[in-house]
Amino acid sequence: MTRHPRRQSGFTLIELIIAMCIAAILGSIAMNQMRDYTRRARMSEVVMATSQCKGKVTEGYLVRDSAPPAGGWDCEGGGGATEYAGNAQTTADGWIRIPVTNLDSQVNGHYVYMVPAKMGGNVAMNTTNDLGDNVQGWICGSDWAPVLNALPANCRTDMTTYASDTYGP
Repeated sequence: MTRHPRRQSGFTLIELIIAMCIAAILGSIAMNQMRDYTRRARMSEVVMATSQCKGKVTEGYLVRDSAPPAGGWDCEGGGGATEYAGNAQTTADGWIRIPVTNLDSQVNGHYVYMVPAKMGGNVAMNTTNDLGDNVQGWICGSDWAPVLNALPANCRTDMTTYASDTYGP
């Protein structure tokens, strides 16, 4: 009578270690993606916080006879502030700046800008020449790369040129 050797079943220690390493790598990738997704969702809230002020500026361009001072578009202050967006600030030309707050240390204290635009959507309006005209669109973006990367795809314009203007209050 011949004995057949018993077959071993199960995993070796090396196979288990390799499987755990692969799981750890995939987990770290998933965590980074989730952090980016969460940041983008919260940044969308910041963009939405500009809607009240955008309405006031759009109406102001149609009905005002003269330009208001910086911070004089009647939408500054606490009206648009949310958990992740601070108080709106405006220039005399109606350019809007919203600070990012309570999101994460990389983007807190930086800004999202909304600038009223003429036909075509890429030329900024100004009160000297464009009062009485309708706002045709909005130029949206930031002057800080991590904020730009977290904004929605239609809101990724480099706003460095608009950041240096005087905003109030």
